[in-house]
Parts: sequence; C-alpha cells; structure tokens
Amino acid sequence: MNSVLAIDIGTTSTKGLLITSQGVVLASHQVAYPTHYPQPHFAEQNPEEIFDAVVSVIHAIAARNDITVISFSAAMHGIMAVNEEGTPISSLIIWADTRSIIQSQELEDKGLRQILFEETGTPVHPMSPLCKLLWWKEHQPELLKRAHKFVSIKEFVIFRLTDQFLIDYSIASATGIFNLSTLGWSVTALNQLGIPSNKFSDLVPTDFSVELTTEQSAFLELKNSAKLIIGASDGCCAQLGSGATQENDIAITVGTSGAVRKMSKTRVMDPQGRVFNYILDQHNFVSGGATNNATAVIHWFAKQFLQKPSTTLTEFIDQTKLIQAGSEGLLFLPYVFGERAPVYDAAASGVFLGVTVQHTLLHFQKAVAEGICFALKSILETIHESSNPCRLIISGGITYSPEWLQMLSDVLNKELHVATDHDASTIGAAMIAFRAEGIKFQQSKQTTSCVLPNSDRALIYKKSYAVYKTLYESLKSTFHTHHQLLNSCR
Repeated sequence: MNSVLAIDIGTTSTKGLLITSQGVVLASHQVAYPTHYPQPHFAEQNPEEIFDAVVSVIHAIAARNDITVISFSAAMHGIMAVNEEGTPISSLIIWADTRSIIQSQELEDKGLRQILFEETGTPVHPMSPLCKLLWWKEHQPELLKRAHKFVSIKEFVIFRLTDQFLIDYSIASATGIFNLSTLGWSVTALNQLGIPSNKFSDLVPTDFSVELTTEQSAFLELKNSAKLIIGASDGCCAQLGSGATQENDIAITVGTSGAVRKMSKTRVMDPQGRVFNYILDQHNFVSGGATNNATAVIHWFAKQFLQKPSTTLTEFIDQTKLIQAGSEGLLFLPYVFGERAPVYDAAASGVFLGVTVQHTLLHFQKAVAEGICFALKSILETIHESSNPCRLIISGGITYSPEWLQMLSDVLNKELHVATDHDASTIGAAMIAFRAEGIKFQQSKQTTSCVLPNSDRALIYKKSYAVYKTLYESLKSTFHTHHQLLNSCR
C-alpha cells in the first residue's frame, strides 16, 4: 500500500486527499452541498446529497489513481433516521440545530447534566444527538417507532458502501449516548430516550476495517479491490493531522464552527460540564470546547448585510484593514447560532454593544471578526491555565486569511503556529489508516508560519475583552426571557 484516500465529510463540503505514507498529496477533490434552515433553530441537510458528494470525490480521484484503502473523517453531532434498507426517513439534523433547547433544559432540571457529562464525555446541549432524539420523542414519536436505526452521516455513508451499520468510538463519544468507561451505549441516556440499544449501530475502534466486495469496489469505480478504514471524527482527526499531539499543544480549528482542543491520556473532568471528552483512539482522548459561531457568522453577515453571499473570508477581513483594532468601542457577542462552549446556551443570541453615530458598516464587519476571536479566547481560558506555556497550532479556513490570523494572535496575545499545507482533518484520517495497516506515516515537512502578536493591539484587545467577558452573564436572563417571548409568538 503506497497511499490512502482520506475523505473528510464536512458541514459545507466533502474533501478527499490521496496521501502517501511520506505525507505527499497526489490528488485532491472537493464537492460542496447546502444546509437548509426550514424554520428558526432548525439546521438540516439532505443525506443523499452528501452521499453523492462522497461518491463523486472517490470517482474523481479513482479515475486517475489506484486506490486500495479509503479512510474517513466526519462532522460530529448529526443524527438521522433510516429504515431497514438504510433509506433515510428523516433529514440529517446537524450540529448547528438547536430545536431541542427545552429537552436540554429538562435534562438539567432532572439533575442529569453532570451525570450524563461524566458518563458520556459530551456536555448536555441541543447540539447533542441525545437532545435531538428527545425532541423527536416529544414531537415525532412515530419516527422513533418506525426507525430501524438512528445514525450519523458517516454511518449512513459506511452502510451504503458496505451494507453494515458501524459507528466508531470517536463519533459515538460525541453523541451523548455513549459510555466512555464501558465503550458501550449509555444505559442512563437510553433510559431517557426509552429506546433499545439495537436502534444504534455496532460500536468499533477507529482503526476498524472492512474489505469491500468486488461489487462495492466496482460501484466506486475502483480499479482493484479495496479496504475501508472507519476512521474518527473531524475534530479528533484535526488534532492528529495538525500535529498537536504533545502535552502542551493546543489546537485551534476555525471553520464553519470552531474548536479549541488538546490531547490527553485521561479525561478532563470539568465540575461545570463544559469540556468535551472525545475518543481519538484506544490510548488518547481529545478534550476541549467548540463554538457554533465561526465562519458561519461571517457568511451570515456577508449575505444579510453586505448582500454578497459569495464574499470570501480573506476579502471580508481585508476590507476592514483601515478600521482600528477594537472597532472604536463596538463589541460583538457572536452567538448568532446559540452557543456551545463555554456557556452551553442555545437561547443566547448575537449582540452588538456600544453602537454610536460614528460607526460604519465596516466597523460592524470588523467587530464580527473580533467577536469570533474573543469567543475562541473564552474557550481557551476554559481548557488551559493561562499561566502555563502552550504551543497554539492553528488550522481550518482561518489559515487563508493572514489578516484574521494576525487579529487572533493579537486578541490571544500569543504566538500562533500555522500549518498551511492541507486540511488537518483529512490528514488525520490518513494517519489513522496507515497506523491501522502497520505502516509508519512520515508527515511531509509542513509549510508552517508563525504569527506574533502586536503589543499595542494586544493591549487594546485586552481592554475590549474585559468588557466582552461580562456580556453573556449580564444578558443571560434577558436571552432566556426573549427566547420564551419569541416562542410564544410563533
């Protein structure tokens, strides 16, 4: 085996890289698809569109290359229902969907928030498949009865390619229904759902492999028979692929959503239940916090206020260069899609503070980017003692914008190490496959840049952040009152 086809099934697109054991990328392809928002708090995708995208990526790369191993990375927290034939009987409800806010609160009211967190490693929040299933239980109980299985998008793709319902420990550990100690489905969670464990896929390690049949290989237009490695979640794969594997390494990934993570041999037990603990492999956890509000907020602002939905990330940030750091006192709490870490509050919303007559559209635009950086800083403070040194490794869409990287460095007042070669999640999926095959992976020397903070701007941001930190707690009760009002008016 000379190479692995690594597939990352993301929120906005599926990406494929054909990678050698020396870390050389031989081929790549990407196919995008939409997210649908049929009503407030809903975020859904068509699983058939995503499956077609995966197949298209494989076909495109297989047309000119021999493929013998395929490995997967995929987005977390999605859930869908299928029948016995594996045909979808629901849309894919993705991580950004917050319709289950009431069900999430009911778990907390029952005193189960910390119990479930300690057992499953997943904070109780509407992004959790557990809460999404509880919403179905209340609003579409017939769906729970009709469904043969409840699966994530990767499980759906794996079934369509192999005729087996399989879920790796990594994706399972992000469901809120998986027991980290027993490596089985959580009895506590299942009791809340009132459904048996056989409604879920068979649990397997992240290096588990399936030999594709001749017919299955032919469907994928592979020249030879191939093996499929199940792989892990996109966050865990990104931790591996970005090289953030040492004790003091912190990975910050900024894409549609964002995450701040570290690798550890043991779980991080947070008394407030804010820090997720997901399985990378049999030896390592990936612990940290995620935000719903990264480039998704920038795309929202560009579409709704700039009326330019095709604005690139680099263009969006570069347009604000002439606006001074701190946006002349304009602050933005970027909780447009509710929020996960560190507040775990789906009722939270976006807020501009300090609006005055001198503020222009560009000030608002800059404040949006700064607010996302502040949100990442608040997560970093949750999982890392600021007094301890750490190496910050940055990956994701933010790496395409030097201006935004500089802003993040200034806000954090820390040096950033930026790996600019390839998608970290896809690289991580390839690394899992090579390890599963007993082949040493020697990552090619990455093109890495270092971004140093500007002391003057860092001081401005330190003062702005001190105010930013007070916003959520000051507005928390108002958010919830407002959320109840909106629901009563619908």
